[in-house]
Parts: sequence; C-alpha cells; structure tokens
Amino acid sequence: MDNAEKKELMSVIDSGWYTESSKTKEFERMFASFVGAKYACAVTSGAAALYVGLKALRIGNGDEVIVPDLTFVACPNSVEATGAKPVLADIEKNTLNLDLSKMSKSVSKKTKAIMPVDFNGRPIDMKVLREFADKKGIMLIEDAAHAIGCYYNKRHVGTISDVGIFSFSTPKIITTGQGGMIVTNDKQIYERAMALKDFGREIGVKKQMEKSFSHSTIGYNFKFTEFQAAVGIAQMRKL
Repeated sequence: MDNAEKKELMSVIDSGWYTESSKTKEFERMFASFVGAKYACAVTSGAAALYVGLKALRIGNGDEVIVPDLTFVACPNSVEATGAKPVLADIEKNTLNLDLSKMSKSVSKKTKAIMPVDFNGRPIDMKVLREFADKKGIMLIEDAAHAIGCYYNKRHVGTISDVGIFSFSTPKIITTGQGGMIVTNDKQIYERAMALKDFGREIGVKKQMEKSFSHSTIGYNFKFTEFQAAVGIAQMRKL
C-alpha cells in the first residue's frame, strides 16, 4: 500500500460517513466491471461471501453441497452453517482442483450445489463442470478467493458459475484487510444476497436499487465499510 490508499482513506475520514455507502458502491461497480459480471455484492469476508452466496442460492436443511477434500475450512463450514451437508469429493493430483472424472460418484438426489475451488488461482475446467451441473440441475458456487485476475477461456473465473466469491484478506491478490465479494449474473440471486447481508432489507426498485426500510426476510450484518472500500478502490487501480 502507498499514498493511493492513504488518499482514498482520507476522503472517507473527511466525509464523516463510514459504513457502506457510495465508496462501497463504487468498489462493487469496479469489481463487477473487472471480472465481467453483471452484479457484485461486497461483504465482510470471503467466508461470509460463501455463506451469503449459499443462502442466496437457497441452500438449506436437507441439501448436499459437493466440496473438494483439499480446501480451506471456510468451504465446508459455510455449508454446515446453512444446515446443509458438505460432501467431500476427490481432487486431481496435478491441479489440486476437483476431479471431474469422479464427480458423479459424489452426486445424490440431495445434491443441490457444487462448490469448485480454483486452488492457488488455477481455474477448474468450467466447460466440463458447467455442462455436468446443467445436465443434473445442480447449481455452482465457485470459490475464487485466490483467483482475482485469472481467466478460463477468456472469461474471468467466478463468472461462469451461478455465484462466484472472492476474498480480500491480507494474503490475497488485492486486500482490504478483510473483505469478500459475491458476483453473479442473476438479478434475483444478487437481490437476495444484498438483502441477506443487510438485515433482510429489501432493495427499492423504484429508487434505482436504493435500499428501503422494509425487512421481508431474515438477514444478517455482513455490511462493508467505506474504509475497506476506499482501500479496495485504490487496490483495484493497481491491477
């Protein structure tokens, strides 16, 4: 980090408004544009992004989610937190990504989603996985925490899946200290994610996506801060 981050942070301090607002929206727009997704939703961490992403896909009790057996604990934890069951699947020796040739062995009637992980930034074969998932009627939530700036067939990782998540913790490609991003091309998934991370607050369509004070569902407080967004904006400009 350098003076670019300091300048952005000072603009937030001078503004007097510190919880998520215009800076967060700017950061979300920048990130969505960079990866080529229609929508982006900033949350407190990559782990929170996994949880909110799963909930936005309506994963819950009685469901199963396939997770690679080599990954960070946040992946199975997030599945457990929804009430669903993580099903561990084998990985490839060379890529350390899910072994798609063995995927059918892990699928059951309860399988609702697959959570591929782009391990160390290596993109999984999304053409094969997408075709497999579509044939089975299974959704994809892609953990691309390590993979900002990585592409598969000229498309940024995380954008071929129903939901992609990214992390901004300190060891990642860009950092906001802590933080995460959910991306999707599905408006309904996006709106559910936005509500879930902000106390279940509805998005006011008539006010150009401005948040209302109508709370129609259970939600949580996974909101970003303007400080994180300021650092993220400066970091994005360096990519």
